[in-house]
Amino acid sequence: MNVFLDDFGLYLSKKRNRFCIKKKDSKEIKEIVADDVESIICCSTGVSFSSSALELAVDNNIQVVFAKYSGWPYAVLMPASLTGSVRARREQFLAYNDERSVILAKKFVAGKLVNQANFLKLMAKNRRQTDPKLSEKLYQSSKLIGDTNDRISKEHGNNIDVKRQEIMNLEAEAARYYWDCVRQILPPELKFTGRITRGATDPFNAMLNFGYQVILFSEVWKAISYAGLDFYAGYLHADRSGKPSLVLDMMEEFRQQLVDRTLIGLLTKNVIKPNEIIATDSVEEGRVLRKEVIKVLLNSLHERLDSEVMFNNQKGSMKKFIHMQPRHMVRFLLKESEYVPFYLGW
Repeated sequence: MNVFLDDFGLYLSKKRNRFCIKKKDSKEIKEIVADDVESIICCSTGVSFSSSALELAVDNNIQVVFAKYSGWPYAVLMPASLTGSVRARREQFLAYNDERSVILAKKFVAGKLVNQANFLKLMAKNRRQTDPKLSEKLYQSSKLIGDTNDRISKEHGNNIDVKRQEIMNLEAEAARYYWDCVRQILPPELKFTGRITRGATDPFNAMLNFGYQVILFSEVWKAISYAGLDFYAGYLHADRSGKPSLVLDMMEEFRQQLVDRTLIGLLTKNVIKPNEIIATDSVEEGRVLRKEVIKVLLNSLHERLDSEVMFNNQKGSMKKFIHMQPRHMVRFLLKESEYVPFYLGW
């Protein structure tokens, strides 16, 4: 299970092999066996930890994520020991200056675009009888995204610094098709006009940012750590101080399948109502979403992480494939196999 600390005045401590969660001015204490915990996510500025609780997390290889509602996680606590081989990291850096960097950048984008195109095809099929005009629009946009992906696949080179902008420009072109279709699928009350990444305060973008930044980012970070790769040495996303480029690279393949699809389903099925998303009485700076909405998002996104899917002739959970992809990348860097991007059919 994942422990989510999202309330002002919470205190996390340790009692033998259990985490204890207590709220200020309350006598109630919730105890959770450490063996049952996969990660601890803290999104509130008013949470306190005992050092023994953090030690218990490290001893049990439990990732502790500290995040803000208005941005990416600002800290991740993990064991100091390095997993994976040093050779993989050496090849990760060497690959930046040869064709492997361009190949991987294209593969990351391909996973994202194929998932987007397949989702639009599914939505088009579901609306063929009820809204033929929208169905045709979705289908044509899926073809345009596929065509853009084909153009990206034809880009070749030995220097990602030379090819990156061309690849990113094409990816942005496909994004315009995709988000315009998402706008037409979503309930009009959301007033979604397009993708906003930083500082979004409209309902759907705020939900997307929460899903990407708090849930997907944390899982991909953990997977990359277990594979022994460097978080900051990516290919598609350019180097910048403090920017975990490889984490952002590998997130691309899972954004649509984990986050977009889950959130669109919650909204189109009226599980989350458009007028009940934004917090109106928040006491914490940066909080945009209501606590009730965050609870639904957490449960739904973790259910999706645990859901069984079929990829590359293998059956497993979404979480399993998130953790497999960095290992596949290691084999590609070591020139032992090709790298196949993650995508699901429709």
